[in-house]
Amino acid sequence: MGSLLQQIAPVVISLIILAALALLWRTSRSIWLIVAVVGELVGIVFRFVVSFSPELTRSMPMLFTLWSLSAFVFAIGLFGYALEQSQKARQ
Repeated sequence: MGSLLQQIAPVVISLIILAALALLWRTSRSIWLIVAVVGELVGIVFRFVVSFSPELTRSMPMLFTLWSLSAFVFAIGLFGYALEQSQKARQ
């Protein structure tokens, strides 16, 4: 039971983050949110691979580097959106 929860919880969290990004995008249509969504979607794919096909991750260690890169893309998108909104609030 605990193992299944450990596999599913990160995916559920990522889906909640995607839903929040989609709600934000509906109101602002910022390109930065699209960047964040793409990074998070790629991250979800890697989460599924790691959770449900661990033998693939053992044979391809480069996947962890790419997973980190997708998290970096997500962070850049979210930071860009925060900067954009901060600048709009000052005006």
